Amino acid sequence: MRHQTRTDVVVLRMGEVVVKAHSARDEVEPLRARLRAAAAAAVNGVLLAPLEAEVLTAAGRAVSVWPAGRPVPHDDPGSAPWEEGARLLARLHAVPLTVVPPMPPAGGPARAARAVSRMSGDGPVEQLVRHAFKELPEPAPVPGLLTHGDWHLGQLVCRDRWLLIDVDDLGVGDPAWDLARPAAWYAAGLLEPAVWERFLGAY
Repeated sequence: MRHQTRTDVVVLRMGEVVVKAHSARDEVEPLRARLRAAAAAAVNGVLLAPLEAEVLTAAGRAVSVWPAGRPVPHDDPGSAPWEEGARLLARLHAVPLTVVPPMPPAGGPARAARAVSRMSGDGPVEQLVRHAFKELPEPAPVPGLLTHGDWHLGQLVCRDRWLLIDVDDLGVGDPAWDLARPAAWYAAGLLEPAVWERFLGAY
């Protein structure tokens, strides 16, 4: 079974094994560190551990291999595990960097910059987004923590318990980036205040 993605990533499932061909822009060494971190005992019960902690290659692409899990159901939004996701993020952010391999920077800021650069058109909405992004202040220095880099409900699977998946942007960064997407949904009126409060309260 091939899972749909919105990038050049390809995800295939065969029985209880998932094989992921990573983006062509993903460098092998940072991905290797991220896979080893996901396999570390310190994140057991937080991140889904890969079946193979080393980067494989196929057709010139970096490949990783994972156990399959049950994703968040799209047809039952009321069952979305907001509290579980928040607790997992809090536990991830609390992992000491000394107990995982040396990590690259978390990919959230670069991911946001790529999204803005890919915007097409020059209408008022596009201009507003580009202007707002350009005017963002430099982030204040904060202690770097282990952060996911691309968190949303699609980054959870259940294997007896909920776990975080997708380590492509895992790294050292500001944990606020992991809370930014649900915060934006809340600010835009896409996430009900009660759900946002449940998420923040669990975190």
